[in-house]
This record gives sequence, C-alpha cells and structure tokens, in this order.
Amino acid sequence: MKGRCYSIYVKLLPYLLYQCFQLAYGQVLYPTDTNFIRVINHPDKDHFKAFASYNIDSSITRVQDYYHRNTNGHLGLPSAPLFINYQSLPIGFNMLNTPYENDMFGVDDLMYMQTKGPYANLTGIAGSRQEQLFKLLFSGTSKKKLNVTLAFNRYSGLGFYNKQQSFTNNLYLTSNYASPRHRMGYFSYFVYNKVRHQENGGVTDDSLLIDNPFINKMLLPVNLNNAKRELRKLNIDINPWFRLNQREDSSTMFSHFIDYQFHYSGNYTKYSDFNSGNENFYKSFYINPVSTLDSSHWRSISNGLNYTMKINPLHTKLKIGYKHEANQIYQYMDSVFTNQHIDIGTYVSMKNYDGFIKMNYIFKGTNENDYSIETSHRYVSPSSKVIFNSVYVLELNAQIQKRHPDFIFNTWSSNHYAWSNMFKPTEKTQSILSFGTLDKRFKIGVIAQNIENFIYFNEMALPQQTNLSVQNLSGFIQKDVLLFRHLGLNSSYTYQQSSYPSLVCIPNHVLNGSIYYQGNLFKKALQLQLGFSATYFSDFYGYAYMPATNQYYVQTNTKVGNYPFIDLFLNARIKPVRFFVKIDHLNQGFFGTNYSLIPGYFQNDRAFKFGFNWLFFD
Repeated sequence: MKGRCYSIYVKLLPYLLYQCFQLAYGQVLYPTDTNFIRVINHPDKDHFKAFASYNIDSSITRVQDYYHRNTNGHLGLPSAPLFINYQSLPIGFNMLNTPYENDMFGVDDLMYMQTKGPYANLTGIAGSRQEQLFKLLFSGTSKKKLNVTLAFNRYSGLGFYNKQQSFTNNLYLTSNYASPRHRMGYFSYFVYNKVRHQENGGVTDDSLLIDNPFINKMLLPVNLNNAKRELRKLNIDINPWFRLNQREDSSTMFSHFIDYQFHYSGNYTKYSDFNSGNENFYKSFYINPVSTLDSSHWRSISNGLNYTMKINPLHTKLKIGYKHEANQIYQYMDSVFTNQHIDIGTYVSMKNYDGFIKMNYIFKGTNENDYSIETSHRYVSPSSKVIFNSVYVLELNAQIQKRHPDFIFNTWSSNHYAWSNMFKPTEKTQSILSFGTLDKRFKIGVIAQNIENFIYFNEMALPQQTNLSVQNLSGFIQKDVLLFRHLGLNSSYTYQQSSYPSLVCIPNHVLNGSIYYQGNLFKKALQLQLGFSATYFSDFYGYAYMPATNQYYVQTNTKVGNYPFIDLFLNARIKPVRFFVKIDHLNQGFFGTNYSLIPGYFQNDRAFKFGFNWLFFD
C-alpha cells in the first residue's frame, strides 16, 4: 500500500509542477509599492504602535517547514513545550491551558491590515497517511479605510500509528476602520478554533519497534482504542475608539481618546471513551466504571473603558483603564468568578525607538491582588549607521507577575481524576534580551526566569505545588548566510537549563539547520533550492501525557531525544507561486529507533510530502 502511494505521488508530481508553471507564468508580478500592504498585530495595536509596511515574502527559504514538530507524533494532536519561552500572559481568571499552540490561532497571530488592493495567500499541502493541509489568508480594503481580513486553516491526517486520526479547523476574521480625519474608528476580531482527534494513550510495548524500525506501525498495540478528544474555542472582541478633540495636526499639543472594549470567550472540551472500563489504562473511576464521557464548558464576558492622552511633541501616550470580567464554569458543578481590573501604562513610539511600561492590577474579585508589571524596549539602528551592510535591532522585555492558579490546578471533577486544592498564587519574574539584524538573518539572545510557588503535574498526573524557587535559563543564536551566491546555510542553536529538571522537562541542547544549493533557471523565471535540513534534541526526561485531563506531567523513568531528524527537500518559485517536495525523516531506521519526544509516542516514519503557496494581488 505504501509503495502504491509513493508511485501515485511520483506520477502526479510532474503534472502538478507543469500546471503551476503554466498558470503562474501568466500571473501578475509583485506590487512595487512597499506600502501596498500595511499591517499591525493585535499586541502591537494594544501598545499603540502604528501600521507598518508588510514585507511580502517571496523567499523560498524554509518553505518546506510548514509545521512545527509535534511531540505526540502527528499534526492536530497535543504537543508538549520543548522550549523556555518568554510568555506575557494576561492576569485574570483562567480555566486551563490547552496543549495546542501548533494548531490554534492565538491573539498573537491576529493581524489587522490596510491594503491598496485585494491580497490573497493560498497554501495547499499533501503527504503520506492522508495528510492534507489548506491555508487561506485574504485581505481587502474598501474606500481606503474599511478593511476585512480572513484567515482559515483546515488540516487532517491518519498518522502512522493506530488511533491518531485528527481534524483541525481554524478561522479568524479581523476588521478595522478609521474615519477620514481619524476622529473615530474601531478594531474587532472573531476567532474560532476546533480540534478533534483520537487518543491512543501511546504504544503499549515498543520492543517490536526497537527490534525492527521498519515494521508496519499499525501492528503496534496502543493503550486506548475508543478514546476521543474534542475542543472548541470562540473569541469575539469589539474595540471602538473616539478622539475627543475635534482637530489633530502638527500644532496639536495634546490629543484625548476614549475606547470601549467588549470581549466574549466561549470554550468547550469533551473527552469520551466508551470502553474505558475494559482497557486497564485508568486506575480510578469516580462516576462510571464502564465508560467515560467528561466535558467542561467555560465562558467569559468582559467590558472595559479606557482613556488615553497623547502627548504629540514627545511621541508619548498615557493610558488608564478599567475592566470588569465575569466567568462561568460548567463541569459536574457550576461556578461563577468575577474580577475588576485597573490598567495604567506609558507608551512611546519614535522613528528608531518604541517601548512601554504598563501595570495591570486586580483590586477586587476571585483573583484579588494579582498584578502584572511589564516593560518593553526596541531600538533600531539608523540606516546611516549600518554594520556589515545590516541594520541592527536591540530588544529588551521584562515582566513581574503574581497570579492565582488556573482553575484546573485547584478544582477538578471528572471520571478518572478529581481533586480540591488550595494552592498559593504563583510569582514569576522573566526577561528576554536579544540583538539581531532587521532582515532576521542573525539573532542572538537570552531568556531568564524565576518562579516562586511553581505548580506542575507530578508523576501521578496530579497537580502539585512546590515551595522551591525554580530558575530557567535559555540562550539562543541563529544565523542565515548565502555563500558564493549559491550555497545556503541556515543554522540555530538553543541551550536551556532549569534549576530543577525533574519539574521542567526540556532538552538542554536543540540544534536546527539546513544546507542547500540555490540557483535560477529559464532566465531567472524559476528559482530553486535543493538541500538537507536537520533537527536534533539532546536526551531528556520528556513529559508524559494524560489523555483524560489533556495535560502533560513529569516523569523520570524514560529518556527521549538524542536523535537527529533529517529531511531532504526541493523548494522552487515561479513568479508568485512557491512549491516544495520533501522527504520527511529521511534517516528513519538508520540512527536507531529512539525517535520519540514523549514516552510512548513516536515521530512519523519516512514520509513524502509536497505543497504549494500562491499569492494573488488582483
């Protein structure tokens, strides 16, 4: 069967490439206007940054890297964190964090656009084991003011092991408007994420795989054969604004703005296993000893009002705001939680520098006395002071935060797990300092964290809090270079460590790189890259995964990692069409069988994949 699939791919590929060449050759060229698209992401909008020119990516470098490597072995499945990251999470009530960062649109992914014409970006990818991906990004602006941007992702696949089938649908819609004199306007977004997948609980015995790495993975028994997980998330945000002073020009000293922000979030998760009583995977049953049907539904509504004073000569904005949030939980019991916030901040935006310092404080409610203080600074060297023909960027972010535990840590009620805790608030201090080039070809940086009252899931998959002070440190460097006009080298290295590696399960060393030959054919109408890419994780005690709670927990019995993943790829571009052909995990079976990042869950076998990306400007 596998040989037949490869044969079909090989026969189909030349035809698809020929059709792409014929259609792309008649497509319009890229716009020459650097302001054809201007964009601002959601966090920068909240920090009062302006729309900036959007660089239409015409490069074919890394086109084949369309998806982050998933620790559970297949796209659409949960994935554990492998890196220490600087994460600025908002304070307030939080139900739980779901392990689907690779598969969902988050607030940081949202883009508000202004375009001088229609813009569309289409991506289609297919691979072994019925892997299919489709991505769409469309943006259009009417009368040069009202913009609507749509992004849609849909992908699915069977996976290489039993019971790994997954379906993912993501959608976001953003809109923004400003009146001709910028007296009033709005920002808004709609985000919907849905993930459905089977839960197999991992391979029961990997001895067959160790003895024969080329064994048909469908022959390997798994722990769960009837378990499924579904997660849905809906977010709606409406943020109209109004300038109080009638005029704003070069002589205006102060401008005054008010804005109202409404936010709704609705979330639903369901875990079902109608054969849980017969498979001996779960040791405890609190509700039904025969089958499992757990579900949780939580929603949040918040209303906020903000006043902003803009000091035009100083390029500075001062903001103060109030927000009320109400949260409802529907599990095996119903609960309501409310909070009242006050927010203040100072924001500066100049030609070569932008930064802010802001504070959020909950003065009344369930999370009373939680706070967050954050500062950010970004300096771009003037174009007249370049070094080695590059403009450099220096960035510093730092945050101090105190927050109550997520709901799942203190209270949970389900068929296999139930607990009631009184954990103390967690205090976290973190910072990131980086230096690199504006074109992103070079970057070096360091992340430092200190966490008090750290909460984690222990080796029994139960939440636990430690009084230890946990320190995490990460250093990274990345460099891309093209030698002799044809030889490309992309490389990155990350070193990370934790003062308590039994609590923070991450690899100490992560290397990623590629080497390729780049050239042009047919009078530069066809651009090509042919090369290899590789990723390596040093050995570590990877997190274990608990399907019933959809959470990762620590374990110190099985080491994973110490294995390179090598890919062979061919990338190409014909005018606005980019496409790739890739053999993923080329070295499967030649460097041992420890290609696991989570105990019991293995990465995919050698797989053939191909895809295209098409840009439209008319």
